[in-house]
Amino acid sequence: MDIDKSLICPKCNGVHFEIKRMATYLYTYKLDTPLTEEWSKEDEALPFLFDNRELLNSKEYVECKECGAQFPCQLNGKGNIHFTILQKAIPSDLVKEPNFFG
Repeated sequence: MDIDKSLICPKCNGVHFEIKRMATYLYTYKLDTPLTEEWSKEDEALPFLFDNRELLNSKEYVECKECGAQFPCQLNGKGNIHFTILQKAIPSDLVKEPNFFG
């Protein structure tokens, strides 16, 4: 599938697409730290201290919304696809003033 031109599905000639990314991450949170030890003396929920996020697996593809055909692509910034995120993935009705980066 040539993404340098207008996209047309080679299977159904559709022109409506979505880019999808399925990813699996491993999140690590520190529990045994001086800060969490002090907090645990209080009678409130214990917050976790975020440590790391590691990408374990990912699959990116362009999907035709009309026939469901999937075409692999890479979203690592080295190809011809460049994104500007227009809205955060968190539903905007839960955030009074969303922060947009970039």
